[in-house]
Formats: sequence, structure tokens, C-alpha cells
Amino acid sequence: MGKSAQWLEKVAERHTEWVDVIKGFGEYEYAEDLVQETYLILYKYANEEKIIKNGVVSRGYMYFTLRSTYFQFYKNKRKIKKVSIDNEEYTKEVEDNTNLDEEVAYNKICTMIDDHIEDWRWYERRLFQLYRDSGLSIRGIAKETNISWVSIFNTLKNAKHELKQKFQDDWSDLKNKDYERI
Repeated sequence: MGKSAQWLEKVAERHTEWVDVIKGFGEYEYAEDLVQETYLILYKYANEEKIIKNGVVSRGYMYFTLRSTYFQFYKNKRKIKKVSIDNEEYTKEVEDNTNLDEEVAYNKICTMIDDHIEDWRWYERRLFQLYRDSGLSIRGIAKETNISWVSIFNTLKNAKHELKQKFQDDWSDLKNKDYERI
């Protein structure tokens, strides 16, 4: 493997976790293939700085990339050519845009949340991003940073509460499939 792709080895160390993410979307048969496709997408379009921060693979970035790969697969899987046996005519391809609209709305909410987090003080922002992206538990973060787990817990509790309050209406609209309001 060339030097420019060595960072992908670090991403692939958590291969089983990425397969489980795809399975969480409901795709079991092609989960391995979709993860491999994601690696190719990362190799082609991403770079190490986007995915690996401070030596840690960003779970959030990987989640969104895997989800995007899954939705592309799902979208193409739903294009069905139907053949009528009676008169041998082809019907047009059928596409289900419901999931695509949901993905766009979900991405909008995620972007709004990320923009909001950028306005936080550095301590709250960095701690929340570390918790969200690293996969470490509160006690794990406390051990790595020498910050009291009680302080970390309270900071994250307040951050989550703020996000829930601010984005509760948008989340309700997403759940109710009212994508126009987001």
C-alpha cells in the first residue's frame, strides 16, 4: 500500500465496528461490501486530516460516510425495471425518494448542531467533540485527560440538554416526516 493511503489502515482497524454500523441501518447481506466501498470513497475523496484528529479516527465522520454509502446503495437498489409479460413493454424506473428526503433533512439537523457547537466555549466544545468522536466513555476521557469524571459528566449533561432544547422541534419534524419545516 502506498504511503498516501497508510492512514486508511488506521481507519480499517475498526472494520468490525463499521460493519456493525451498516447492519444497524438494516443491511446485512452487503454490509462488508458497503464498508469496502466506503474505504474506496475515502481513498478517492477524503484525506487524513478530515478523518483522523489527534491520532483518533472520527466516528462521526465515518458514521456519515457509511450512511451516505448505504443510502446510495439503497437508492440504486430501489431502481427496479419491471417487465410486463403480457405485452413485453418496459415501465419506467421506480425510485423511492422518501429516504433521500429523510437523509437530507437529517444532514441539515446535523449541520445545524455542528454550527451551534462551534459557538460554545473551547472547553465545552472540545470535550463534547471528544466524547462524540472518540468512542471513549466518560471515565475513559477522565483517565486520558486528568479531568474529573464528575466535571466531564456535568459538562456533557448540560451540553446535551442545551442541544435537546434548541433542536427539539427540528427533531420532531424529522420523526414526523415533515421535512419541509427543517
